[in-house]
Amino acid sequence: MRSRHGRVLVFLLLLATAGGALSAPVQRIHVLAEPSPFKDVFVLSLAQDLPASLRVVDESDAADVLVALGDAAFTRAMAHGKPLLGVHVSRALSEKAVRGGCQCAAIWAGVSLVNQVQLVHAMMPLARRVGVVLGTDSVWSAEEVRGFQGPIKLELLPVKNARDLGDTLRENLNHLDAIVLPVDDALLGPDAAKLVLLTSYRQRRPVFGPDLTFVNAGSVASYYASGSDLVSEAVHRLRDFADIGQWGASAFVPRPSVVVNEHVASSFDMHYRESGALQDALQSAREVP
Repeated sequence: MRSRHGRVLVFLLLLATAGGALSAPVQRIHVLAEPSPFKDVFVLSLAQDLPASLRVVDESDAADVLVALGDAAFTRAMAHGKPLLGVHVSRALSEKAVRGGCQCAAIWAGVSLVNQVQLVHAMMPLARRVGVVLGTDSVWSAEEVRGFQGPIKLELLPVKNARDLGDTLRENLNHLDAIVLPVDDALLGPDAAKLVLLTSYRQRRPVFGPDLTFVNAGSVASYYASGSDLVSEAVHRLRDFADIGQWGASAFVPRPSVVVNEHVASSFDMHYRESGALQDALQSAREVP
């Protein structure tokens, strides 16, 4: 009799535990962004990929957590005082927000310096000296460049503004094997892109990065954070926050996408000249213990 009563008690306790889990409140998420097709696709993809315990809502007042796309939305979202995840946000802005006490984290715009240098090494295995252009608002720091350890020696090319960019490239390209560019909207606007790529073409030195737009315009290749990369990382971070109640450290997407300008890669006789083949090679390199 006692044994049967014990089994009944255990069963009731399991039911109570399951009922508590089933009745746990759904965490509501609102996305802030400037109106754009990218926002529409991001919100739709996020809503589809989130687990049932997380739900996208239309109003910020009804949300438990905010997601902000871009710097302007991230800045506005901080005024709400709610837990905040920035997506495609400048590194400097997110770090300043955290120092100011914001309960927030960010998926930074751009990709890591290590990723872009891995890309250069894959496509130019004989390259030994690579210049890294850095402006005051670049996503990488001078300390990262100077402290880089790897098969390629990096040379820091500091640039104060877009006007100095041409002179810096012309003075340094001849003794370098390639140039790597960071995401830096202040330094690398449309006019700067034309200047960089024209100088690269004239001096026969390839340029890598900083994103899909530059590759389409004439740089050889780039790692970049695609829309699906950003959605996947946002889902991962939102799930972790729901589980533990705090954000992980801000960072770039851990596994960005790759794009190659096949025409430019062929003109430089690169080792890989197609995006899919390069992506496979880089993935294999990551899996080697």
